[in-house]
Amino acid sequence: MTYSRIRRADKRRELDRLTWAGPTQVLFTYEIEGIGGFETELMSFGTVFESKPFFSYGTELQLDETLTLNDYPMVMCGVSEWEVTETDEELLTTPYYLGSRVWIRVATARSYRLLFRLSFEGVAMRNVETWRGGANG
Repeated sequence: MTYSRIRRADKRRELDRLTWAGPTQVLFTYEIEGIGGFETELMSFGTVFESKPFFSYGTELQLDETLTLNDYPMVMCGVSEWEVTETDEELLTTPYYLGSRVWIRVATARSYRLLFRLSFEGVAMRNVETWRGGANG
């Protein structure tokens, strides 16, 4: 009898461990051809970050693209919008982060085909379905 209770407690702890929040990285790739400013569509993380995730990016030329000497593309990126849950000021709840939209700026003399790798890192729910059930039910 006692052994059965211990096994159930172990199963509950394991379920908590699998569904609770943990460090997570979400990656997107975005291709651009041209010069100037661009904005991505709203990108859903597919998970729920418990606070604003850290954003970083990298850029590379497409495989068939070559650089022109002394004309290197200067690029910048940033988050223009966060998709978040509603907050309740009475309960002092903070928003969860569900997605984002990113702005991109490319400055160069000629048009290049570039690949951007966009990274969002933070603490996220491991089992999103559990969170959704808790939020809606």
